[in-house]
This record gives sequence, structure tokens and C-alpha cells, in this order.
Amino acid sequence: MGETKFDELISDLVKVSSFVYGFRDLRAVVKKNKQGTIKKRSTGWFSSEEYKVEYVTPAHIITQKGSQQDDKNQYLKYDITLPAIKQFLEENRKWFKLEDGAWKFDESRTEKKEPFPLEKELDVLMEDNLRIIDYDDEFTEGDGGLVYGVAVNLTHKWITVVFRGSVGKTDFLTDRDFNLDYNSFFKTEGNISGGKPGTHAGFTKYLVDEKMGDQDGRKCLDRILACVNNEFETNKDVAGKDFSLYVTGHSLGGGLANLFAFRVAQLKAMNHESVKFLPNKVTALTFAAPVAGNHDYNKEFQSLEKKGILRHIRVANEGDAVPTNEIPLPFSLALAGNSHEYTQNGVNLHLFPDKELAVDYRNTKPFNSQFFYLNPMKSAETHFVAEYIRRVELPANKNSSCYQKTVEEIYAHAGDCTN
Repeated sequence: MGETKFDELISDLVKVSSFVYGFRDLRAVVKKNKQGTIKKRSTGWFSSEEYKVEYVTPAHIITQKGSQQDDKNQYLKYDITLPAIKQFLEENRKWFKLEDGAWKFDESRTEKKEPFPLEKELDVLMEDNLRIIDYDDEFTEGDGGLVYGVAVNLTHKWITVVFRGSVGKTDFLTDRDFNLDYNSFFKTEGNISGGKPGTHAGFTKYLVDEKMGDQDGRKCLDRILACVNNEFETNKDVAGKDFSLYVTGHSLGGGLANLFAFRVAQLKAMNHESVKFLPNKVTALTFAAPVAGNHDYNKEFQSLEKKGILRHIRVANEGDAVPTNEIPLPFSLALAGNSHEYTQNGVNLHLFPDKELAVDYRNTKPFNSQFFYLNPMKSAETHFVAEYIRRVELPANKNSSCYQKTVEEIYAHAGDCTN
């Protein structure tokens, strides 16, 4: 299988990870303020006006009113293209505004000539032939919930599953649950470590809970797997054409990507029917990913790495405390479980604010080494996806030897995946 050079891959996937945040919020505004709704707004002390919500071609981003037959493995009724999203925004700017970076409905219906930042993101992503096969945000609210997308890049020949990161209370409660789940991935599958492999209970619950509205009552993870497996089997642009499978996400999304990629590889090693048509290797490329399992989970992870069927490139910013373990008091009081039991997986690309990245295997860092105690806001800013994009695109990194390698070559450079 011909591999994409890493500079193309990391640039694409960090922008895809950013995109899922804004696209979900945009869709939420459209779904809340439905087409044809009659609204009333105040125009003065004793006056008001009624108006009708009339988007131009809302079907470019909301597919559920389509006449196509429902696919039990997908939420979208048809693929969404990036040019369609961009056209929708260009034609409907008056209905939207941004407040502190968040999408809001604009009751004033002010015409806007300046493109939104999301439109500029789309311009970059449209350099490739990228289509959104599925995007499930059906049962999520402003407080969070599992949001994922499945996209196909016909230019670079890959399919990616992308998970959104944390946005609200529900997600933050999930993030803080460091209890270990010993059963969801290992109860019947067994393990090679001889120990007790466990995964982050909060992240695992998002993946193994029953998918609300699923016709077959499947877990969220199994529903996503069915969608992806079906694309590799039946999509005429993909089937038999040597496409790769990537999993990505930022923050919480990175933790979910770690576990999802592990599960795919675990099922591949078992020759499970649910992954029959997937390629023989799955690669996670994550940004700001928290720790996702204990040391025995890492042994299971490494066993799949050694077989060549699992790869994880973990991108972390210097100064970002989210991808750490050994969280001390008083911060640990907010957690359920013990972060000291956790460790990171895969090859770490450690990004600095103004110099070339460092490459190392695993490279788990303790909280105290990354948190800015004298400037906590700096720690938060270091974690933002915008800062990840900035560092990914630094000339010192774009010109580095690492970016010219493939994922396999980066693994070879990082060393033996047994330590």
C-alpha cells in the first residue's frame, strides 16, 4: 500500500479535527432555527417585527429531509461535499454570527460580505477531493456528547473517522472519569499481557453505549465500524483501490480515536467479520490526546503495533497539560480514578512554540512538567486546536526530516515499540 507523506497527512487531519467543532455548531443553529419558522424580534420599546426563516438550500448541510432511503449504518442520507457547505455559508451569512468563536443565529439578519473563518478553512480543505460520508451529531447538545464524522479523501486515497473534542459539561464529566474499564474490550477477547488491561472509563462509555435511535440497538462503536466497513466494501471509489484508514481527533476526540483504532486492530487480529473489508493496518493520528488506558492496556496496544496492524502518531504541544498523567493535588480532586495508573501509547511528536519538533516513542509526560502554574491561561491556550494548527504549520516543522517520512518510517526512527 502506497503511503502518504506525513506532511500532507498531518496538515490535512489537524484541519479536519478543527472542522468538526465548527460544523457541528453550525448545524445545531440551523436545526434549532428551522426552515420556515416564524420568528418575532423587538425593534424598539413598543414595536416588533415578524419574519420567516428562509435559508437558501439548507439541504447542503442538513440531509434528513432527503427522499433517499435511510441507511441503518449512517445518519446522513447522502454525502455532504465541502463546496456545498461553502455555498450554503456564502448564500446564508445574514442568518449567522459568531460570538466568542461560537455560531449564533443572527436575528438582525445583517448582510455580511466578509467570509466566516469556517469558509476559509473550507478553502484549504477543498484543495483535496474530500467528501463527508457520515456526520452524526443527532443526540448532542451544547454541553457535549459523542460527535463523529467519516470522510473520504479521493485525492490521497484515505478514509478517516474523526471525533470531536470537549465542548461542555457532559464532555468534561466524561474527561474526568479516570476509573478503569476492564471489561468492554477485554472481557471475552482475552489479553496477552497476563495482567489487567483497562481503558479510560469515560471515553470507553462514549464508544460502547448503545447508539440512540439505532435500528439494531448497536453500540456507537459498532455502528461506526459498520459504516466504515461498508464504505470499503461497496463504495465504487474506494473498494479494491488500496485506500488507507485513519482515525483522528483533538483532545477528547484524540482519546476516542486511540480507543477506536485499538479496537479496529484488535478485531482485525481476531479476523472478526465486522472489519472484514478494512485494510490490514489502522493508523491513529491524534492531537492533544489524553491518556486512554493503563500500562497493561499499553502492552495490548504494543502487541498490535508489533504485528504491524496498529499505528498511533500522537501529536502534543509543549506546555499542554491535557496529554499528561500523574495529575497532582488539588487538580486530582476533580477526577474519578487515578491518573498515575495511566500511560501514553504510540509515537509522540512533541511540538514546540518556535523550534523543530522532537520524536520519541510514547514519551508520557507528568502534569507538573507541562502545566504553567504561574499562567494557567497559557496552558489553556496551548491546548486549543488553533495553536496545534499553528505549530503543525511552523516552517521548522514543515521543513523537518520527520515531515518527509511516512508513518512507517517515523515508527522506525522512533525505535522499538516494546519500551
